[in-house]
Amino acid sequence: MCINFTKVKRIFIIITIIFTFLACSSKEKSIVLSKSKDKINLYNDKNLNKKEKEFFNILEIDKYASLCGNKKEYIIIKNMEYSKKKSYLIKDLFYKYTYNLSNSCLDQKNFKSKLRKLKKNNQFYETYNIRINKKQLLKEYDDSSISISKILKKYTPTHPYFFKLINKLNDKSLNKKQLYLLRVNIERLKLLKDYKSNSFIQLNIPSYDFKFYENSKLIKSFGTVVGAYSSQTPILSSKLSHFIINPTWNIPDSIAASSVIPKSLKDKNYLKKKNIVIRKNYNLSSKEYKFEDINWKKYLKKNVRYIPYKFIQLPSSSNGMGRVKFLFKNSYAVYMHDTIGSWRFKINKEKIRVISHGCIRLEHPLSLVKHISTNYTRKSYRSVKRSYDKELTKTISLSKYLPIHITYLTVVIKNNKLFFYKDIYLYDKIQKLNFNN
Repeated sequence: MCINFTKVKRIFIIITIIFTFLACSSKEKSIVLSKSKDKINLYNDKNLNKKEKEFFNILEIDKYASLCGNKKEYIIIKNMEYSKKKSYLIKDLFYKYTYNLSNSCLDQKNFKSKLRKLKKNNQFYETYNIRINKKQLLKEYDDSSISISKILKKYTPTHPYFFKLINKLNDKSLNKKQLYLLRVNIERLKLLKDYKSNSFIQLNIPSYDFKFYENSKLIKSFGTVVGAYSSQTPILSSKLSHFIINPTWNIPDSIAASSVIPKSLKDKNYLKKKNIVIRKNYNLSSKEYKFEDINWKKYLKKNVRYIPYKFIQLPSSSNGMGRVKFLFKNSYAVYMHDTIGSWRFKINKEKIRVISHGCIRLEHPLSLVKHISTNYTRKSYRSVKRSYDKELTKTISLSKYLPIHITYLTVVIKNNKLFFYKDIYLYDKIQKLNFNN
């Protein structure tokens, strides 16, 4: 049998090349898998305890967006050889992370300084910081029966936007400015008053809308009219306490001077047409006055801040409050109410929707009355509606508390998409992060 050694040699070379390629490929694949495995189990270092591993895995993705200015510190600690010092530094970083989560990463000192200068513009923005008991926090950290996630849950905003907005930080389509604004708005959620309730009302100024959440689910949403730049709606958290059907309107001195008195001087029947009476104070049983018996011109001067007579608009279809107003405790005499200018809700323009004297006008107040009467009072909606139809003034108290937040979010999420709103009160310009994003 004749063997072609040249042919055999060629076959041997080809087989050798194939095996060499497969071996290299396998080795390369092994390296990739190893790297992938290392990334997944990056903190499975046997020297780290369970708490440290859990915390490092949270820091790796910055799950609560609270590393902020401690990012470099985290990287240094991560790359350290394990020691008692490293363990101590991890614990200290946990305290800082928790503080950032509960009190935000906004430069609050600078913001408050700028805000004090803007009080003449009636700009008020309440923030709700949490005083952390460091000793108690670290005691929980040392307790092996309590997970890191469980500890952080107590300091995490319950607003349904919070984690959804954090997830959008990885959106590659956002430019630098949009990412910055997104981060600022995440920090704003950290500064809301946390009533530990998944049911609440939110009135967001930049989007001029009303939202009602129950068990973290949106059940009602409609339009609002909010305060003009010269008479801004304050940013705050409170609790809805009661609502009044067929209310009177105690007209503030500022509105009396800018509108009611000038119109009454031009039209002697103005007060009668608007169903407005004059009293010594806002009590209807106090002394009554006639408009023509008082020299009103002296109260129209710029330096006059107090008018010793009060204008009250009685319940009627022409009442500036409409037929319902909803009250919650605050220092600014603001509330939510019905409006006779319902046409404004059909136009989504700033000059139409940002014009009130500070209170919030609601698009569908009766729908809100129905839901609150049914679920948050001891009254039946039927009995409330009967008084409403008869134009009787009634005050209905809530039987259980309902948190209400007036927020300033210029970035919101709808159907998993981000929406950016105009900075109508200019808080985006004066409220800054305390670290380089």
